[in-house]
Amino acid sequence: MKTPGVRGYYAALQKQFRLQSAILTDVLPHSGERGRNNEERFREFLGRILPKRYSVGSGFIICSEPSVPVSSQTDVVLFDEIMNSPIHRELSSHVYPVEMVYGAVEVKSRIEDRDLPKICEDIAKIRALGEHRYYLQYGSVPKSAARPDEQVVGKRELHSSLPPRAFVFAYEQHGWKDIDSLVDSLRSAVLKFPAHIHGLAILDSDWYVAQEAYAKDGVSFYPSRGDALLKFVSEMFHSIGSMEMMPMSIDRYYRGGSD
Repeated sequence: MKTPGVRGYYAALQKQFRLQSAILTDVLPHSGERGRNNEERFREFLGRILPKRYSVGSGFIICSEPSVPVSSQTDVVLFDEIMNSPIHRELSSHVYPVEMVYGAVEVKSRIEDRDLPKICEDIAKIRALGEHRYYLQYGSVPKSAARPDEQVVGKRELHSSLPPRAFVFAYEQHGWKDIDSLVDSLRSAVLKFPAHIHGLAILDSDWYVAQEAYAKDGVSFYPSRGDALLKFVSEMFHSIGSMEMMPMSIDRYYRGGSD
């Protein structure tokens, strides 16, 4: 029997997403519940397709520097649960140190132009938290300068300013006549806030947009039509795969920030 291939498989998944959102989720009478249902459906999808070293949750992202504001409620948090763990675990959401976060996804049942400034502002908050990532590396060190042959386990703190990757996933859009007008709106929103969108997919239009890193003209995007879900997942694999993970410096949280 001939298999559908990766493109065919993701095209079927994309249709399934749209049908579930349009038929099953719309049965719910409250718009907030419909939105939460769409978020949960997307989290469940990521839990199935991502490698097991990436955990999927929702909640708030923090850093060890008290002066930096906490993130907004984040629809999807992609995080490490092998070497690290959330500071708090509650029934509906967790609190994640930024060191353990690979990426964040904003999920929209319907995305419009008016949503973009808030999305970019939320991404900018997470990027600011990413400036304060501190990890620990363990190894053998002399117990003292006077006794160099006596080795004990020591730790060295490493700093990284690489921010978590940021994505936007929408079931449908309203107000843009074509993908170029979407790009114009994205550019305006990103110019207001220091955000970077690694991937944005809109299922009903089958649009995909990614932001260029260090664009010469300041803010530039790569728009494309077709295979939006497949392109979104592919970019997510590459983006979060580039994030190195180590045990976080938990002492910084106990001390309430830097010395």
